[in-house]
Amino acid sequence: MESKNLLPTTNLGAVVDVLKDMQKQGIISEYAIGGAVAGIIHYQPINTIDLDIFFFLTKPPELILPMEEIYDYARKHNFSFDSEFIKIHGWLVQFVEASHNPLWIEALGAAEIKSIDNRDIPVIDIEHLAAMWIQASRSKDIYKIILFDEAGIMDALRLNDILNRFDLLQKWRAKQDNFSDEYQF
Repeated sequence: MESKNLLPTTNLGAVVDVLKDMQKQGIISEYAIGGAVAGIIHYQPINTIDLDIFFFLTKPPELILPMEEIYDYARKHNFSFDSEFIKIHGWLVQFVEASHNPLWIEALGAAEIKSIDNRDIPVIDIEHLAAMWIQASRSKDIYKIILFDEAGIMDALRLNDILNRFDLLQKWRAKQDNFSDEYQF
């Protein structure tokens, strides 16, 4: 477990408190920070406007709007809405239900515990982030992988295994000219 605060002045801890309360109330079960904020926590600042929370609903979705409990919670706590985001203590938070994507399911299960604002929170690990970013293959996602590559913080064997198991090797190979020799699969 990491002991230092990685983002000490962000008020991210207040968002963590909200997520833990949502979990305690049975609205969400497992969750983890993903996206660019996870990249920031693992390495360095990356331009982003939102905080992605990948999560599982406590109950299987039976409604057309399975996120309604999250929205009800937000309204009850006077959090505002901005497009697909819920503004929580200054953060634009995007909730991403993960149970329909096998890679995301595994990523949540493999999340690493990090300390942020003196609170422990699960954060999707580097190799799963890279696989999720190659799955999306947007320019900004490739750029984040390049940053991880240049920093030398990805485990090539573990990444290759994840890409193989989730049938992402072809997508990786289509973009691998952006990456160092270590990541030429």
